[in-house]
Amino acid sequence: MRSLAQQLDEYLEGMMERADPEIMAVHHRATERWLADKVADAAVKIGDVAPDFTLPDQNGNPVSLSATLRHGPVVLTFFRGGWCPFCTINLRALAKTYPKLRRIDAEVLAVSPQPPWQSALTVERSALPFPVLSDHDNQVARRYGLVVTMPPDLQAVYRRLGHDVPAINGVPRWDLPMPAGYVIAPEDGRILLAHVDPRVYLRLEPTDALAAVERLAQAA
Repeated sequence: MRSLAQQLDEYLEGMMERADPEIMAVHHRATERWLADKVADAAVKIGDVAPDFTLPDQNGNPVSLSATLRHGPVVLTFFRGGWCPFCTINLRALAKTYPKLRRIDAEVLAVSPQPPWQSALTVERSALPFPVLSDHDNQVARRYGLVVTMPPDLQAVYRRLGHDVPAINGVPRWDLPMPAGYVIAPEDGRILLAHVDPRVYLRLEPTDALAAVERLAQAA
């Protein structure tokens, strides 16, 4: 089975072949600015206690991190929205690993700033077996240190592509969470594994998350 990294690389390569070079240049400039500013350094890290939260799932039901952790480890993923193809590839890869995670009592929680009805579409289109939570105005993502604001030139590109982020998320801001993945221990809520990067084509490998959960189960 191809790794998530391989799937993302293949999609990126295809996108670069068919996309407008001007659009790709705008994406590249924004990403390089975020990397130069070291925005990922502000995010919660390995060893930190994961901030607790309660968010509505795709059906409008409240889901809390602390309540989920009472039943086992949590693989927590922050994604930009169902409109993002890299996010969709990531979510589908997690769905394939999900049965193995559930066998050792781990749960996956996926969080984005899109509203619940958009989350429901994301779940339906990708047949996702885990909760997809709506983080209105990125309130939880801000507590995790993940939010970046898209610069004006990138905003124009996204409008041109049909991704009006403020309209999608229902807030008057061009803010999105950096792609992030965490493995959180159930005993104390501490982060065992973390991957945060403003480059949308780099994500936490589901097999790495599974390995971290398996190590936790063996230690227990």
